Amino acid sequence: MRRKPHSGALQRELEERIRSGSCVYCRAPAAPDRPLTREHVIPRARGGRRKDLRIIVPACASCNHRRGSQEIVLFLLARPRRIVAFLDYLGTLPPETVRQTDLRVFAELYAALWLLVDSASAVGPAWRERLRHLCAGRRLHRRRYAARRIVAAVGLRLERGRDRATVAEGPSCLMPGAVRPPAPPRLDATLARAMATLVGTLSLAWEVSAERVLEELERERGKSRALPAREPNRPEPRSADHDEVEDAQSEADGVLSLDGWKRRKGRRRRTRVDHRGGRGGYGRGGRAA
Repeated sequence: MRRKPHSGALQRELEERIRSGSCVYCRAPAAPDRPLTREHVIPRARGGRRKDLRIIVPACASCNHRRGSQEIVLFLLARPRRIVAFLDYLGTLPPETVRQTDLRVFAELYAALWLLVDSASAVGPAWRERLRHLCAGRRLHRRRYAARRIVAAVGLRLERGRDRATVAEGPSCLMPGAVRPPAPPRLDATLARAMATLVGTLSLAWEVSAERVLEELERERGKSRALPAREPNRPEPRSADHDEVEDAQSEADGVLSLDGWKRRKGRRRRTRVDHRGGRGGYGRGGRAA
């Protein structure tokens, strides 16, 4: 997707937020003797660039140190109020700054809200166990990649449609009551309001109506859910390997169908380079097949 290169306005906006803004996670205000720090939403240890202003937000030193290189989704879900604080920060940004923000930032927020909506099906304190189950193993990464794919596909479709349109719709504000996420009636009002804020921010970034953004997101998620999943009477895998068992459990939960991930029949044998510079296989057998 074509994204506009960031300008000096983005740099000035970030510096101003660091000097006189508040933390994007805990809302702690900046002080003259204690300014905020630069927080990379996509850590440098996980592919984020050090000077990429599109993924940098202001955060206090405590939150920045506490998170480290942890996945942003896990850090947000540890205290769900951080999601609301992050969305409130995005709501205070100028429209031009929102349009220059990296789409991966919105995708990570969408994945966090998606997991919270799915975990809200549990009654009472059991939602935490449900959330912990959804974030275990490979399920979290597949959900993150599915969210990135959905946001990227919707953004590309809307930007192409906007370029072909003769009359622009213009962004609009979506009221919390208009959001219809696929969740049970016990969904908390705060979570619905957070989803509405995210949809409104995406509508501002893509310059279309919020209703259109919500419709396209639901359409893309519906296409992902329509992928074939494992049949209930399908036999278990032959191998008792931990990864295969975990894959079977994830597919039973519908995570694989959402992500479109499929397990290959044959697993390629891993190779290594020994101290003599030669290439050999793990275990018995010498050279790799």
